[in-house]
Amino acid sequence: MTVVNKSYSSNLYSHPNKFLEDHLINVAQIACQNIMTSSVKKIGRYDKSILMRLVKICGLCHDIGKATSYFQKYLFASDEEKKKLKGMSETRHGLLSAVVSFYAAQAEFTGEESLRSGEIAFLSFIAFWTIRKHHGNLEDIIDETGVTDKDITILIDQIKSINKNKLSKLSEELKTKGLKLEITTTSMLEWVDSIQNDLKPLRRRFRRLEREKNIQPYLITNFIFSLLIDADKTEVVLGETPKRRPQFIDYTIVDDYKTTLDIKKTNINELREKAYKEVLSKEPDLDERVYSINLPTGLGKTFTSLAFALKLRNKISNKKGHTPRIIYSLPFLSIIEQNADQFERVLYTAGFNVDTDLLLKHHHLSDLYYKKDENEFEPDEAKILIEGWNSEIIVTTFVQLFHTLLSNRNKTLRKFHRLSNSIILLDEVQSIPFKYWLLMKEVLKDLVKEMDSYVVFVTATEPLIFERHEVKSLVDRGKYFSALDRVVIKPQLQGTMKVEELAEHVDLKPDKSYLFILNTIKSAKTAYKLLKTKSQHISFLSTHIIPKERLNRINEMKSGEIKVAVTTQLVEAGVDIDFDIVYRDLAPLDSINQAAGRCNRNGKNQGEVIVVSLTDDKRRYSSYIYDDVLLDITGKMLEKNDCIREKDFLNIIDNYYKTMQEKMASDKSRQLLSAVYKLKYDSTDETIGINDFKLIDYTYPKIDVFIEIDDDAKKVWEEYVRIKEIKNLFKRRLEFSQIKANFYNYTVAVPATVDNRPPEVAGFRYVNINSLEDFYDRETGFKCEGVTPIW
Repeated sequence: MTVVNKSYSSNLYSHPNKFLEDHLINVAQIACQNIMTSSVKKIGRYDKSILMRLVKICGLCHDIGKATSYFQKYLFASDEEKKKLKGMSETRHGLLSAVVSFYAAQAEFTGEESLRSGEIAFLSFIAFWTIRKHHGNLEDIIDETGVTDKDITILIDQIKSINKNKLSKLSEELKTKGLKLEITTTSMLEWVDSIQNDLKPLRRRFRRLEREKNIQPYLITNFIFSLLIDADKTEVVLGETPKRRPQFIDYTIVDDYKTTLDIKKTNINELREKAYKEVLSKEPDLDERVYSINLPTGLGKTFTSLAFALKLRNKISNKKGHTPRIIYSLPFLSIIEQNADQFERVLYTAGFNVDTDLLLKHHHLSDLYYKKDENEFEPDEAKILIEGWNSEIIVTTFVQLFHTLLSNRNKTLRKFHRLSNSIILLDEVQSIPFKYWLLMKEVLKDLVKEMDSYVVFVTATEPLIFERHEVKSLVDRGKYFSALDRVVIKPQLQGTMKVEELAEHVDLKPDKSYLFILNTIKSAKTAYKLLKTKSQHISFLSTHIIPKERLNRINEMKSGEIKVAVTTQLVEAGVDIDFDIVYRDLAPLDSINQAAGRCNRNGKNQGEVIVVSLTDDKRRYSSYIYDDVLLDITGKMLEKNDCIREKDFLNIIDNYYKTMQEKMASDKSRQLLSAVYKLKYDSTDETIGINDFKLIDYTYPKIDVFIEIDDDAKKVWEEYVRIKEIKNLFKRRLEFSQIKANFYNYTVAVPATVDNRPPEVAGFRYVNINSLEDFYDRETGFKCEGVTPIW
């Protein structure tokens, strides 16, 4: 990292104890280093050298507006004075920095033979836009071309406040690092005078973006914005970017790990090994960008996908000279820990020191823990490293991944550049809602092509996000489905029934285990209370149970201790539980298939999945949760069959997805694609923006409630209250992030409309241990209806 000669310092500061030129130069170097080590060769018409020069300009200019006397005064003011100064328009530095960067980029690229004038204008605007918003979220590109007369007045006032001698020293230092224009108060005033006129033609041009139907401008904008804000945050906390040292990891370590397991010789295990060998026998074709591992539930997709990703990673490293990261993504937190632990055991058994720079778990409740070479980082440093995906293998949620790909938010877009030069494993990909299939196809297609990445779909029910011919299948999927006969699906949909009728008529045999998957928490609670009279070894599972207890119950189910379990859909994807007979309230066919994956997984006996249609006094429970069109398609397919054997699942699910494409509209995808094309990041009342993408669409608003269920929870709550009293916002957030995972272990999300609403304490709904009975049942969780608390 270059160290500026302090004797020639401008004596302007970016942060307390940090010279402005040091920060600008270091950020430029970190951003350039990140793009240099990326395998991106070009995005659209802009090759890597052009993009690197652009991000260098962004780094060198992004905080120049801090040179004003207003900002310098704010930086060293007392806390009380800072509160007053922070709200002043003159203290802000983004727009002034953006104006300088616009003309710095023009000076950089003018005369570049490979670029047309319109392309130079576009690159200059990207510098302007990303710097203007580098402390906030991206908004509509059309709005960002606007600079008001009031803005101009403030900019002039800011420039006149700058110490000319200090600015001259700053400018000279930046010129030695490649800035091609001199920054003086005179030149800045000239740029401010010109900026409105220079942006006007761009506004007209940007209005035509939607017609071009091109995703490349979106990728370029996000790439540059991501590189800049990641470098900025990293430099402030760490001073420099951590050096990446990718290790060679042979895919055969998965084989080696499997030899340490006690794997019995059964038909299922033989099929697992056969599928594993078939996938690994395929030599990856680096020209193929989208792969698929489509295998029945329980055939070892987790280990198989990891081994294939490592094999692909090594071939890319050997042939292309760069080593991609592996990003393994799943839909639910409940299986992130499970699969990450499996990966850790594989690496540890192979002799790797499994530090966080090798294997990282990242989700909204991740611990602030980062370790590298026996060095354990401070919490603020760990936060930067974790949220920047500084690791070789990242295990994360669909929400983290897809909201990095499609977002306007600063926090999530920061890691967008990590999607380049990566192998993205999408496990349980059927969880992506149909309304986003077209959007995912178009954005992923351009991402892998332009940013040199690969995607592997891992699923038991491969949805038609891409057409079959667009995906390289790694297994003869039909062979494995036809070889299995573990489960039969028995539809009983001649009419509807109430939960009470189901509980009354079901015959619980002592030598069998039963899983009831219901569509709503209310119906599940009713079923549990009724079935409890028939079995002592019964367990209940829903999101109204605190996560700590949920995990305990899942582990009990895995161990075989539980003979009867009543749950909501949260067990359907990837949770390795196994029951002889499954009752499933009507759901879309892919959900029913997932339910079948919890039945007789190891093929001991013939398993049964009985599909019923439960109703309350008003309507079917399924209609509260699922799309009517999906239920109609499923109902018609199930009505044709009295009994569906596992070997027929593949054909039926393929027909289901084809019918979905024919009957369901892709309006939401098209609207969001339109926003992507025209770089409309935020929505208005009239039009959809990129920020309208919500992978999980909560139909009903929810509130979080802390349940003080035991002494451990009491200690966590007391720590939370202490943290809430910390006045410094940054320190308060940092300290809470250190207890966040444990805190949310005792938290449930309930409908905001719930009658039985606990009191708010320290900004959070709170049930203390003395009022537990009023709000929380230790067996079934939060009580949505209850008594009025008196305390």
